[in-house]
Amino acid sequence: MSTWALIGLSIALLIAGFNIGYDYRHKKIFFNRNKKYRYWVSCFYSIKGVESIGGWAFDFDSEMNSSQLKIFRKKQIENLKKQFETSDVKFCVIDFKRLKD
Repeated sequence: MSTWALIGLSIALLIAGFNIGYDYRHKKIFFNRNKKYRYWVSCFYSIKGVESIGGWAFDFDSEMNSSQLKIFRKKQIENLKKQFETSDVKFCVIDFKRLKD
């Protein structure tokens, strides 16, 4: 009888351990993962007078707000200036849409 009780207790602890691990994984407490927000950003850009429209998916640490959008725009202008080695760069965000996780 004690062997069966020990087996039952072991199974109960095993199931409880899986349930606790599952809860912590989805609450992101135990594994300490930061949530990333993925956005599709449609942009208009002009480099040396050549204009184009494009769209890219970007990951952000928080939800999109106006200050984060301004910082994103400045970084993209700097990247385009470095990439094409010119100061004649215009960049405008047309639309952004949050993608499903």
